[in-house]
Amino acid sequence: MTTSYCDDLDALAADVLSRLETAVDGREGPWRTPMLATAGPEGPSARVVVIRSIDPRTRRLEIFTDARSAKVREIEADPRVALAFWDPTAQQQLRMSAVARSVGDREQIDSRWHAIGAIGQALYDGDPARFVVIEAVWTEWDWLWIGGKPHRRARFSWLRGVPEGRWIDP
Repeated sequence: MTTSYCDDLDALAADVLSRLETAVDGREGPWRTPMLATAGPEGPSARVVVIRSIDPRTRRLEIFTDARSAKVREIEADPRVALAFWDPTAQQQLRMSAVARSVGDREQIDSRWHAIGAIGQALYDGDPARFVVIEAVWTEWDWLWIGGKPHRRARFSWLRGVPEGRWIDP
């Protein structure tokens, strides 16, 4: 991390967005596979997912899953989710609060199904009825850098529709 954005919230937000976009394109990126947490009937439930696409303009990201997975039912019952990203090299964590839903647009689902190809389709036993696209729209980021002294932490919120960032104490 450079100090160029260590004190500049706008530059930091741009860097976080860039890292998220890179995670989609790079199979080995540290932010490609965050933990997704949902509220299950027995309490919180977390699992690793793969970020498949991101649209910074609409604050939307997509993951794919099996229709039979617990996360689909949990999101239907309570759409509030959290994602946690960690980059051990940069020593940066991003926690993201979002509202999720299963995509109902058949054209969008079919497009994603064809894009994953035969290898991806095999994960669903070749059955497109098992394939679900989960869309999450983020409402808040909590970013933490533990690589410097002092640690730095910032929170960005879109609860009023426009991004608001501020530094917070770790």
